Amino acid sequence: MRHYAYFLATCLALITLVCSCAMEDKADEATPRLRVSQKSLSVVKTGKLKEGTSATFQVAANKGYRISSDAEWLSVDKPEGVGLVDVAVVCQENNSGVERSASLYVTADGGLKDTVLVSQNLFDPDAALPRTFYSDDFSWTEPIAAANNLKDPVGDPDNGYTRMEVTNPAVADAWAACGLIDWYKTAVNPNGDNKINIQNGYLCFNSNKSFNTGVILPVLTDISDNESANATLTFDAAPNIGKNGADNVPLVVEIIAGSGSLSDTADQQSVTVDITKETKWKTLSFGLYGIDATTRIAIHTAAPSGQKYCRWYLDNISVKE
Repeated sequence: MRHYAYFLATCLALITLVCSCAMEDKADEATPRLRVSQKSLSVVKTGKLKEGTSATFQVAANKGYRISSDAEWLSVDKPEGVGLVDVAVVCQENNSGVERSASLYVTADGGLKDTVLVSQNLFDPDAALPRTFYSDDFSWTEPIAAANNLKDPVGDPDNGYTRMEVTNPAVADAWAACGLIDWYKTAVNPNGDNKINIQNGYLCFNSNKSFNTGVILPVLTDISDNESANATLTFDAAPNIGKNGADNVPLVVEIIAGSGSLSDTADQQSVTVDITKETKWKTLSFGLYGIDATTRIAIHTAAPSGQKYCRWYLDNISVKE
């Protein structure tokens, strides 16, 4: 019985050894594999993500990997490894004054290779916030208004409604310099009439021909390429009040191009509010989420077809982080 037990143990040991060797042989002969989780990354001036953490990516390489860089300012914390590895980007602070990019080259046995492009912008999270991406208080209208006796119908309705179209030669240069463009003539009817005017300190939209009016904001400033941000759009609006009361003015804020949403939980491209019941200026605020250098924002009316009068006023537009 003892001889049988010894024989059985010896056989089991031999089987285990043979299986182990076979597995090792198969592992040695396995085809090299390489997978990289990210093809591109963007970091801020400090070399980190804007939240202050390191940018990372994963490398999966059953036979091991090696990472090199084509720039002195860019490297990684684990230039070599095997298996599934979390790799952190090590990036020097960008004091060059310009945005820059470089590549990380990931290689493995068998001639396998991949590339991770790392872009570094000039956004400094340690600088004073919030940033202002756009702002216009329309003070540029005041010298023109003073020279041409333009009125303030919202603040002083008893003193008249004298205004000037932005296409008037006395206004055209200042209008072009402010960067706003006519939403109706851009997005709806390029051959339509201009109905944007200046008053004393703000804009007037004098629509009395059954069409809607508005403006498109300029390209946002102080936001880098490959960067997204959240912001708040704020402006003052008021309806025109005539003999029969206030005009019906449903106002729309709309992202008409580029990235972004008006909701932090859904892809929402427009929001409508009604200012018809206001008798003076109403300050309105809207959250903007995931906007970037491509984002274009419009403020316009959405009165129903056939409504003749949809006259309103606009002042103090700002987009702030």
